[in-house]
Amino acid sequence: MSVRQDLPDSQPAERIELQTTEEQALAIRKAADLVGWTVPQYVLSAALDRAERDLYEQAALEAQATRRAPSSDGTERTAADPFVAVVTALGWPP
Repeated sequence: MSVRQDLPDSQPAERIELQTTEEQALAIRKAADLVGWTVPQYVLSAALDRAERDLYEQAALEAQATRRAPSSDGTERTAADPFVAVVTALGWPP
C-alpha cells in the first residue's frame, strides 16, 4: 500500500511487528473502522504519513543550512529543494 494513491503497490519486502496495550489496540481499531480501513492499512498509512513528514522536515533543515553556505557549483537554491531531497531519500526515480 502506498500513501500516494497514484503510485502502484509493490510486493511486501519486510514485516514489521509491534506490541500495543489493549487501549492502544482499541483506539487504532476504532480509528481504522471509522475510515473503513483494516488495521494494517491504517497503521501503515499513519506510519508512512509520519515518515514522509519527518523526511521532509529533515530535508528542509538541510536545505536551509545549504542556503546559508555558498553553493559550490554557483547554482541558486529553490523552495523545491526539500521536496527533491525527500523524493530522492524515498528512492525515486527507481
